[in-house]
Order: sequence, then C-alpha cells, then structure tokens
Amino acid sequence: MNDVLGYQGKQVVITGAASGMGAAAAQLLVDVGAEVHALDISDVTVPVKKAIKTDMKDQASVDAAIAQLPGEIYALFNCAGVPHPPFSAMDTVMINWVGARYLTDAMIPRIGKGGGIASIASTAGMGWKSNLDLVKEFLAVTGFAESRAWLEAHPDLNVDPYGFSKQCMVVYTMMQAGELAKREVRINCISPSPTATAFMDQLTKEFDRDALKVFCPSNGRFADPAEMGEPLVLLNSKLASFVSGVNLPVDFGYCAEVWMQQRDNLLGV
Repeated sequence: MNDVLGYQGKQVVITGAASGMGAAAAQLLVDVGAEVHALDISDVTVPVKKAIKTDMKDQASVDAAIAQLPGEIYALFNCAGVPHPPFSAMDTVMINWVGARYLTDAMIPRIGKGGGIASIASTAGMGWKSNLDLVKEFLAVTGFAESRAWLEAHPDLNVDPYGFSKQCMVVYTMMQAGELAKREVRINCISPSPTATAFMDQLTKEFDRDALKVFCPSNGRFADPAEMGEPLVLLNSKLASFVSGVNLPVDFGYCAEVWMQQRDNLLGV
C-alpha cells in the first residue's frame, strides 16, 4: 500500500506545472515518488526533477523540450492552458490544443505498457457532439504551421476559441483510445468546473467573477486546484489501469444537473 498509485520511481512529464491545477498535480506526483519533468513558460516552484522553459505555441520551443525529456516515460499530463480573453483566439487554440497535441504525439512512442496520458479539458468543451464534424476536420490537420493556416481559414469555430480547444482535447482523447489500447496505454481527460487558479484570475479581468459563478456546481464555489490535480493523477495511476477514453467531468455534479434538466444548459453540454 506504500505505492498504491504506482508512481514510485516512475518518470512522468507534465505541462503547465508552474501554477494552478498543473502545479497541484506536479506536487502530488513528487509527493508519491515520481520523477517529474515539468514544462512551463513560467518558473516552476514545485521541487521537480527537471523544469524546462517551454512556450507551447512555438514549435521550436516544444521541440527543444522534447529533446530534453527521457526516452521512456510512464505518464504524460497535459495541463498547460490559457483563457480567451485576455489571450488571442489564435494563441488560445495553439497553446491549449496544438502544442498539447504535438507534444502528446511525440510522447506516445515513449510511453510503456501500463502507462497513460491525462489531460485537462473543460466543461466549456462538453458540447463537442454538436461540433464534431468541424473538430474532426481540425484534428486531421497536424503541425504548427498547418494548424495556424487552418485556423486563419476558419474564423467561425461554432463556439468560442477556448471552448473549441477543449472540444478538440475531448474528441482526440476518445479517438486515440482504441489505438493506444493495442499497446495497453491509456488516455483520459478531465473537464473541470470553474477553479480558483491564476487562469481564473486572468479570465476575471475580462468578466465579472460573480457572473462566472453561474457555471459553478450547486455547492456554490470554485474548486481548489488540488481538487482537479488529484483526479488527474488518479487517472494515470495503476488504480485506473482499465480506464481509457474517458472524459471525466470534475464538477461536483454540474453536468449531471444540466443533463437532468435541473438547470439551464448554458455551455451546451
């Protein structure tokens, strides 16, 4: 029971480890004995094995980070993300999705049997079914330059750029599950409700914080970053060894209330 999660001595990679959910997940991974390699454009204060300055919207920066990562890893955590606004529509999708997908595709061959990928999506991306054709069209595009060109040619994403980036994460997770299962590698994501992070602080410079509470669950509060980091770590652990292709709402029942028509479907979930 000393290593019930199965991370002791395992090499893991995590993006967005400087703050918020990513920092909470990184700290937990350190606490349970993982060798953590962290990527972030900001300074990482968690005592990880290695911190690499990385701009997730820049291919050269991501390539440089990939070159410094171990040749074999147990798990990848995609936690880097920015809100729109204040970030531009292009930067939001490039950071939240294109950079994450590029890194993930590069890391998949390095993940051994029993390992996994866990990513942060969002309740803002839970309406992916109604936008599936456009999302799948974009997922067929690979590479930074190609993705930028596609986005420039498709200014109407049928949803806000942040929501679109998270729809991409959800759909990619599900689409990859079958192929990765052949190698006994898992892939999952979580869809958090509003969480008290620096990300939320940036978002509330543009929107009133109280107005965002309409998207909170019935417990009436924003989640703590650790309340998202913990299920993220759980999904890549050996306790979830037969769980894959799952988009897990971590929202204290918000989506359940919407699906049961107990509250308005403001996010199209």
